[in-house]
Amino acid sequence: MRLLVLTEEVWNDKMYPNNVMTNWLEGFEGQLANLYLASGMPDNPCCSEYFQITDRMALVNLLRQKGGGKWFISKEFASTESTIPPFSNRESNNKKYIILKQLFGGALRLLRDAAWLRTNWEKSILMDFLAEFQPDVVLSLRYSSRRMLYMERLLHTLTGVPIIAFTGDDEYSLKQLNASPFYWIRRFQIRRDIRKTSALYRKYFTLSERQAKELKEILGVNTGVLYKGGDFTKALENKRISKPIRIVYAGRLYCNRDKTLLALARALAEINREEVRMTLEIYTRDIPRAREKEAFDDSRSVFFKGFVPAGELKKIYKEADIALHVEGFDMKNRLLTRYSFSTKIVDCLASTCAVLAIGPYENEGIRYLKKNHAAICIGKMEEISSILSHILSHPGKIEVYRRNAWRLGVKAHSKEEIRRSLYDDIAFIVEHNKEL
Repeated sequence: MRLLVLTEEVWNDKMYPNNVMTNWLEGFEGQLANLYLASGMPDNPCCSEYFQITDRMALVNLLRQKGGGKWFISKEFASTESTIPPFSNRESNNKKYIILKQLFGGALRLLRDAAWLRTNWEKSILMDFLAEFQPDVVLSLRYSSRRMLYMERLLHTLTGVPIIAFTGDDEYSLKQLNASPFYWIRRFQIRRDIRKTSALYRKYFTLSERQAKELKEILGVNTGVLYKGGDFTKALENKRISKPIRIVYAGRLYCNRDKTLLALARALAEINREEVRMTLEIYTRDIPRAREKEAFDDSRSVFFKGFVPAGELKKIYKEADIALHVEGFDMKNRLLTRYSFSTKIVDCLASTCAVLAIGPYENEGIRYLKKNHAAICIGKMEEISSILSHILSHPGKIEVYRRNAWRLGVKAHSKEEIRRSLYDDIAFIVEHNKEL
């Protein structure tokens, strides 16, 4: 079976160490190739054949009406344990960057979309790549992107093979909060493109049961839920609760997650006023804003550790008591991430810790953990102090939720089972397509 993976980002596990593509496709029983629409070189243990189209290549194609694209083989794979440099979170400390992004970001995205939708790849080396690889099916990992929708239609036209799509975003609904007219113009364009392209989908995967149900009803397509997998092969070992109790957060600071962490840091400072009873360690490659730095590293209750490789983080989780997941509470991000199921949730389930989830209950990830009793869930900012105090008064609950988290991981997030299920779905679609 020949699977062509279409991605907007480069498949680089050093740049994106939590990459779900490797999580799903490592050990794939067939041949893989990756067509991606970004700069940079791939780095993963799954795939060796690539075709790259950048914005610049698309512009050259538009101006010359021919050419563009890069076809290459890359068999190098370095460990994801390599050091990854930090970068500023989405709300950069650079005020000029913020202003320019707010003023021109939406317009530039519209211009980029317009350029991509006018390209013609039928006289380019892309045709040679497709003729050589001869894919049986295309798996498209898309996140609210018109150029990806365009490429899905193009690849189907050129190859005639079925399309399987995946999204981790709320791509279609109008339940969003944004004052930019450019945002809404593009939002309606994406909705129109999804309606047009969805007729090609044999399967439309999402991270949310609610979203999968809604898209099936609206678009009439076959939908499903595809979670990230984790390693739950070993038995859960016994663990003593630390003194003070150790909470570990490993993740991004964007979408106002930093504000939720700030509220937690302040609650811990109050709880530990007389004695340090509970601490928070923050592991991230994001750089906190200036006003948050002191609260995120007070050398008493909260410690900012920066980035650590995945292997080291597993050891840290083994020695900690609580793995933390957070989401933002502001209305814009509540709507933006309501269908979001962070890949970090599965990491928390597999951490051997109890899971503490702080975020609005309409968020799909928080909702999922609460429904399955797999985490201590906090749905309001003002409840943080009281629930932390309750944990301190009833430390036995840490063991209860630790076992609940592991049990859910074994039941629904086994990496091997998810890979097998995805492979079976792809194989069925390919076989059915051959019979048509």
